[in-house]
Amino acid sequence: MDHSRIEEHNLIDRYVRGTLPADERAEFEEHFVDCAACQEQIEAAKSLRLAVRESVTETRASSGWRWTAIAACACLGIALAASSMFLFERQSARSELASLRSSLDRAPVVFGLSLSRDASEPRAVTIPAEPRWMVFLAEIDATRYSRYRAALIGGRGEETWSKEGIEANSPDSISVAVPSAALHPGAFTLVVSGTQSDGSFITVARFPLHLAAQ
Repeated sequence: MDHSRIEEHNLIDRYVRGTLPADERAEFEEHFVDCAACQEQIEAAKSLRLAVRESVTETRASSGWRWTAIAACACLGIALAASSMFLFERQSARSELASLRSSLDRAPVVFGLSLSRDASEPRAVTIPAEPRWMVFLAEIDATRYSRYRAALIGGRGEETWSKEGIEANSPDSISVAVPSAALHPGAFTLVVSGTQSDGSFITVARFPLHLAAQ
């Protein structure tokens, strides 16, 4: 079994979730027992699932637990996809995985964004001192496009971060997971765009944010 097949078929995520058929599972286990890189990816995936589970449990007592659960699951998929890329950059992956693991050990921070509430007043967001995932749950009409793009735009119009290929959680929301290390204090706008059939983007929502250091 080679790593290109592991990435193409998302075997690490499926193995951790327990959805691999018995024959594929046995073949994958024979491979990773001698593969340190795969073992690290499995541990990172398990750590993230645990952090998501704990985050959902802790927030169910509040009225926003449903949205946090959705956002955390989206965060899980994004982080697993990001971590799979590390597998094929063996030398540099070690230090990046260490940083990723430190963020996975902490529950993601979730911020709800509503057009009716946030269209005019910036949403105050505190950037954690320690690395972790920042999940922005954007309430939009998510039935118009199958995939979306999110970008953080600074006060001078500069794009500081972006993510494409985001799928909707439900007909009325998408989750945008951003590593806290990619954020810095200042005024920003989270721009959500739909992906059209020709690959171009059309803006569907803008959410002003005010980011501050902890």
